[in-house]
Amino acid sequence: MQDSRFLRFSSTLFELTKFALIIVVAITAFIIFVGKPLPVSGDSMLPNFRNGEIVIVEQISFSGNKMIKRGDVVAAKFPADPDKTKLIKRVVGLPGEKIEIKDTHIFVNGSSLNESYQPRYGDAPYQEIPSVTLKEGEYFLAGDNRPGSSDSRLWGPVTRNDILGRVSFVIFPPSDAEYVSRPSD
Repeated sequence: MQDSRFLRFSSTLFELTKFALIIVVAITAFIIFVGKPLPVSGDSMLPNFRNGEIVIVEQISFSGNKMIKRGDVVAAKFPADPDKTKLIKRVVGLPGEKIEIKDTHIFVNGSSLNESYQPRYGDAPYQEIPSVTLKEGEYFLAGDNRPGSSDSRLWGPVTRNDILGRVSFVIFPPSDAEYVSRPSD
């Protein structure tokens, strides 16, 4: 009788260990091959992303012939602290474009930026870069909450190497879980 309980316990323990190992391998594979979780910190992306949400940053959509598009929400290294701080911002300027800031609005090659994602406008709490022409491999990033965002309007463009990946899912809190679609061509 004692042996049969021990065997059942051993079998159950083995199955639980096997299940836990499969979960660990699956999560590790997901993080390596699909995406990494990143918390949203601050209000710079309101109303579209909130402080405390957790998003998945993936690189698959930037591989092969798929490129970064205007309107993509990306995770990027913060220029003042690239080793530690990761930011979530929206791509508003692409390589070769002239970006101008006029009365808190962004203009690309002389035309007002068409923004369907409903950013918040207002004066930035700092002196904005009035104009910049992006070089090859440079991108201009902005927060959706323009008055509350430190972004390329302050610290200038970022390079392709500074962009870690595209924000593709909101996973936490569960009530906010959703796929973050890419802009259409």
